[in-house]
Amino acid sequence: MNSLTRFVGYSVLLLLVFLMAALGAQGWLRRQALLLRTEAVEARQAQFASALRLVPRAADQWDEAYRRELGGIVGGTVVLFRETAPPPPRDPALLFFDVKLADASAVPVSARVSFTAPPTSRLLAAHQRVTVALLLLAAILMAVAGVLSLLTRRAAAADTATRPPWQRTQAEMVSLAQLAKSSVEKGEALDHERDVRRRAEEDAELKQGLLDRSLEEKIGLGRDLHDGIIQSLYAVGLTLESVRGLVKSSPAEADRRLEQCCENLNSTIREVRHYITGLAPENLRRTGLVQTLDALFRELGAGSTVKFDLKVDEEASALLNLDQTTEALQIVREAVSNAIRHGRATLVTVRLHKSDQEVCLLVQDNGTGFDPAHRREGGHGLGNMHARAQRVGASTSVTSKAGEGTRVVVMLAITPLAAS
Repeated sequence: MNSLTRFVGYSVLLLLVFLMAALGAQGWLRRQALLLRTEAVEARQAQFASALRLVPRAADQWDEAYRRELGGIVGGTVVLFRETAPPPPRDPALLFFDVKLADASAVPVSARVSFTAPPTSRLLAAHQRVTVALLLLAAILMAVAGVLSLLTRRAAAADTATRPPWQRTQAEMVSLAQLAKSSVEKGEALDHERDVRRRAEEDAELKQGLLDRSLEEKIGLGRDLHDGIIQSLYAVGLTLESVRGLVKSSPAEADRRLEQCCENLNSTIREVRHYITGLAPENLRRTGLVQTLDALFRELGAGSTVKFDLKVDEEASALLNLDQTTEALQIVREAVSNAIRHGRATLVTVRLHKSDQEVCLLVQDNGTGFDPAHRREGGHGLGNMHARAQRVGASTSVTSKAGEGTRVVVMLAITPLAAS
C-alpha cells in the first residue's frame, strides 16, 4: 500500500469520526435550542405577570397606549384577541405565548405576547445550519477520497517498480505535514467558535440580568410611592378638607391646620428628594424609629380626631437592621393610613417588642374593619405590606372582621449581626 492510499484511508477514517461527532453535536444543539426557547418564553411570562401586577387594568380597557407600555416592559408586542375569533397571525421568526385575561363579557379574552428569540438561540440555530453544511461537505469529501483511492491504486501499480524509495518517503512526509497543518487549522477554528458562543451567552445573561433588575426597581419604586408619598399627600388632602369648615367658624384653627399642611408638603418634598438621592435610610438612622413614628402620626393624623397609642421597646428596636427598620416603618404607614382612610378609626395602637428569636410589630385599630373574602379591587396596600415583609425575611398576618377593626402583625427575625 503506497503513501497516498494510506493518506486517503486515514482521511476517510477521520471523516467518519467527524460525521459521528457532528451528528451527535447536531442532536445536542437541537435540544439546547429548544431548551433556550422554552426558558425565554417562561422568563417573559414571568416578566409579563409582574408587569400586570405593576400596572393592572381590566381587559376591556387595554387601549393601544397600554399595550405599548406592556410591550415596552417585556421587550415585545402585545395583541388582544377573543377565543371565538381566529388567533392573530404570527411571525415564524418570533417567539410568543398567550395569556388568558379576566373580562366582564361572556367571551373569553386572551393576550398574545410576541418577542424576538434570544441571541444564544439564534446562534445555536445558525450553528445547526453550519453543521448540516459541514455534513454535506464531509460526504462529498468521502466520495472524492474514494475516487482518488481507486485512481491512485491503479497508478501505484505501474509506478512502484520505477519510483525510487527516497521519493516515496518524501511524498509520505509531505502528506503527513499537510495533515498536521489541516488538523491545527481545524482546532483553531473550533476554539474560535467556542469563544464566540461563550461571549454571546455571557452577553445574553448580562442583558437578561439588567432587564430583571430594571423591572424590580420599577416595582420597588411603585411600592415606595404608594406607601410613602401618596399616603402623605392623602393626609394633606384630609387636612385641607377639614379646613374648609373651619375658615369661618374658627380662623385660628384653620390657620394652624394650613400651616400643618405646608409643613407636611415640605416634608413630602424632602422625602421625594431623599428617594431620588438615596438618602431616605440615612434620615431614618439619624432620627431613630420612635421619633420617626411620632412624626408619621402627626402627619397622617392631621385634620382628624384619631388618637395613637405607641409603645416601642428600645432593646427590640436596636435589634433591627436598617432594612428591617425601613420596611417596618413603611408597613406601619400603610396600616395606619388604611385605618384612617377606609376604617375611619379613632384609636390606633402600635407596639414593638422582642421575643426569643423575633421582634414583633403590632398595628391595631378600632375602625370598621373589612371582610378578607371581599377585598377592595385595585388596592395595593395589603400586597405591598406582604412584599415588604418578604423582602427582609419577615412574616405578615392581617386579620379583620367587619365592625371589629383590623390587626396587622409582623414577625421580624433577629439577625446575628444585629444581636451581637
